[in-house]
Amino acid sequence: MEQGQFYFIKDDFFAVYDKERKLMRNDEEVDADGNKHGRPCFYAFKDKKNPLILWCVPISSQLDKYTRIYNHKLKRQQDRGIKNPKCNTIRFGEVMGINKAFLIQNMFPIIEKYIGDLYINRLTQEAVRIPQNTESDIISNADEVLKLVRSGNKHLVFSDIITTYEKLLTELKTADE
Repeated sequence: MEQGQFYFIKDDFFAVYDKERKLMRNDEEVDADGNKHGRPCFYAFKDKKNPLILWCVPISSQLDKYTRIYNHKLKRQQDRGIKNPKCNTIRFGEVMGINKAFLIQNMFPIIEKYIGDLYINRLTQEAVRIPQNTESDIISNADEVLKLVRSGNKHLVFSDIITTYEKLLTELKTADE
């Protein structure tokens, strides 16, 4: 597992850790050329406390939908009198030259056992990566959201990432014994 790459997640993870179906699930598409393409893919970065855990942030091409949600969140903050509103649960950046929404609100932790395929650019046959400024923005906003969730603001994300994290730590510990 390497930070800064995109991965597809094995169905086993969702069966074990998402019984309430709050995460974005796997869905396979076939493009115009008949090529199968998994979705969603997840941008992954290492946990600051345990390098065996990665945080996965799904991306979406539904820019209109997530721009509306993003703007709605900013407007609600302005209406409450916040002078410099910020939405760190949805961020935007380029993936292979195309704008995408990074859905930090849908992030979750994972371990290598549940990582499926690496997202490969079909043209270059290399792992898909994002520009450094986008990577820094995603990681810093995700870290901020994690701090807020850990301090009790669990509504910022869709699933119970704290419980999942703890269960993954237990799974790692059990595997070492």
